[in-house]
Amino acid sequence: MTSPLDPDLNAAVQAFAAHPRLLVATDFDGVLAPLVLDPMDSRPVEGGMPALTDLAALPGVTVALVSGRALAPLRQLSEARDPLVLIGSHGVEDSRHTDGLALDEDQHALLETLAQEVEALAERHPGVRVEDKPAGRVVHTRGLPPQEGKDALAEASALAERHTSLVVTPGKEVVELAVAHVGKGAALLALADDLDADAVFYAGDDLTDEHGFAALAEDTDTARAGRRLTVRVGDGETRAGFRVADEEAVVELLTALLSARRSASPSVSPAPDRSTAGG
Repeated sequence: MTSPLDPDLNAAVQAFAAHPRLLVATDFDGVLAPLVLDPMDSRPVEGGMPALTDLAALPGVTVALVSGRALAPLRQLSEARDPLVLIGSHGVEDSRHTDGLALDEDQHALLETLAQEVEALAERHPGVRVEDKPAGRVVHTRGLPPQEGKDALAEASALAERHTSLVVTPGKEVVELAVAHVGKGAALLALADDLDADAVFYAGDDLTDEHGFAALAEDTDTARAGRRLTVRVGDGETRAGFRVADEEAVVELLTALLSARRSASPSVSPAPDRSTAGG
């Protein structure tokens, strides 16, 4: 397991910090906060959010939390405040925009049907926890016996066979079923474009974060070529460039990035004001 003090990662942090306009983005669960049985019991480890808040206060740095969680609980649990950007529901929600979540009539109807069917699934599998989201439902099985959890997730995923317009996003002992979907990769690239970012950092731990890593690795923006610092937290195959062990290691990494940015004194050009961009 690579340590945040690994020389290669340290060198990458120093190089990243010197670019004029930075986007520093991380997932929340499994990166800033340990994974827990009840998603609403999640709390960030000490030091992570303060480091991100301090980074966001520096010239030329935009900090974003990019999560599968809905925007409201993400804001509540992280206690993030402006100017941090919150991207929720895998990119469907964006705290920069005030027009809310736009669903058409068919999507509203499908969401109502989905809610009923997932509620019935939870009744058949006691111990399953259902998370309500503006555009879908999330089935959590963490803490269930392995086979029971596997069966519940398979049944949840099978709902997409009956409702083919649903978007299925699997994770660690969790599956999300959504009537609208953007994806972390698309959300990260869109945010980087909006900010005219010269370089992008992203840290994540889950299957959904791999979409973010892949999108950044394949980013065709020539201005950002070679200016991506991606970090996988924990085990598992990854397209990230680096790996750290756990949430505490993320705090060390963010602290190192904060120190490097303060020391770099780059020639910073203000990012364009795109706060009124459409959602």
